[in-house]
Amino acid sequence: MKILKISLSALLFSFLLSCSNGSEYTVGYLNPAQNRERFVKEGNFMAEKLKEHGIATLIKHAEDNDITQLAQGYELLAQGVDLLVIAAVNGNTIAPLVRDARAQGVKVIAYNRLINNSNYDMFVTGDNEEIARIFCEGALAAAPSGNYVVFAGDRFDKNGFEVKAHIDVMLKPHVDAGEINVIYESYIEGWNRERATYEFQNILDSHGLTVDAVISCNDPMGLGVVDVLNKYGIADKVFVTGQDAILEAVRSIEDGGMNLTVYHPHKELGYKTGDLIAKILMENGNPEELANASTFNGTQTIPTFSVKSMGITRNNLQDLVDMGEYSWDEIRN
Repeated sequence: MKILKISLSALLFSFLLSCSNGSEYTVGYLNPAQNRERFVKEGNFMAEKLKEHGIATLIKHAEDNDITQLAQGYELLAQGVDLLVIAAVNGNTIAPLVRDARAQGVKVIAYNRLINNSNYDMFVTGDNEEIARIFCEGALAAAPSGNYVVFAGDRFDKNGFEVKAHIDVMLKPHVDAGEINVIYESYIEGWNRERATYEFQNILDSHGLTVDAVISCNDPMGLGVVDVLNKYGIADKVFVTGQDAILEAVRSIEDGGMNLTVYHPHKELGYKTGDLIAKILMENGNPEELANASTFNGTQTIPTFSVKSMGITRNNLQDLVDMGEYSWDEIRN
């Protein structure tokens, strides 16, 4: 029921935005899926900020299907959007849309997920090194020695690959010193909860109940790990991370299941993206001057705006409440 409620809310918001009239500019937002809670929230905040600037927004949800997302992108081009914001299902297969959009004079921003081997205007993202640091510092503080498991994201998503690379660097001194033993590491296709659950069950079947920490790189995977640990009654004995601070993960942290999630300030990201778009469309802003970083995507160096994230544990859940992300009633019910 909670998932249905989120989906219906997102559809209503998308419908209302798509009915906006009288705007000089229109932005299309390609969201991976309605159940990607973080992307839905940030997209809605972006649209809210764009509305303040007098810019209309059209939102499409691809349900994690790259072919669907490609078709949706061409639909938006046919509707005459001025700029596409793309949180790509697949950073490779979406490239033809990017090239065709640019050929038509439509500006393109890659959102959170890098689009490979094509040229576009800007990349808005978190800081993957900072995310890895939050994971590793949390895990090492809770379990300075013992057996570790690392579940990285999708290997074909640059975020998954980069965060894993930074984790490897940060854990290496502790591995070399014999303090921790990484008994299993894997990329998880689609950042998928069911896949992580299956793999973690196999790990326990092979190694026994000897895991001390699981660095899981998103909340659904971390929740899958907790599902398995709960079967053995040992969720409170294993340190488990996640990313995105979705409500189910925050509730799990409050209940003592998961231990840490990396929170990307949804409103800050959405509002900042809206402001960047307004500068690019309405003021002919130069993305290179608006950027605070740069990212090489295989063929091009893309102007990048990077936003810092923060670690959330049971000790600072109040921060989420103070920022208006959730109420205590939502967390505890």
